[in-house]
Order: sequence, then C-alpha cells, then structure tokens
Amino acid sequence: MLFWAFIVLLTFSFYSGAKAMTTRTDCDSVSGGVKHWRVIPGEWICSSGGIELSGR
Repeated sequence: MLFWAFIVLLTFSFYSGAKAMTTRTDCDSVSGGVKHWRVIPGEWICSSGGIELSGR
C-alpha cells in the first residue's frame, strides 16, 4: 500500500512540475508576471499570493 501511495505522489509531482514549467509565462501579459501556484488543480493564478492548496 505504501508503495502505491508513493507512486501516486511521484506521478502527481511530475505532472504538476511539468505543467508549471510549460505554463510559467501565461501570466506575463495579464498581471505583469505576478503569479502564485494552486496545487489542486495544478495551475498558476495570475495575482499575488502564496501557494494555495485548492480553489475553494
């Protein structure tokens, strides 16, 4: 069970990292490059702030 939890966490981490890198310039024209990361779903939010866990 611990092995599969590790595999899921590793997969999610790679997916989030890849998405962050490919969309890192999306906020440049909207907010002058000011952004912060929302973990679930993994996306950049074009405003100032810290890391968010979810969009609720």
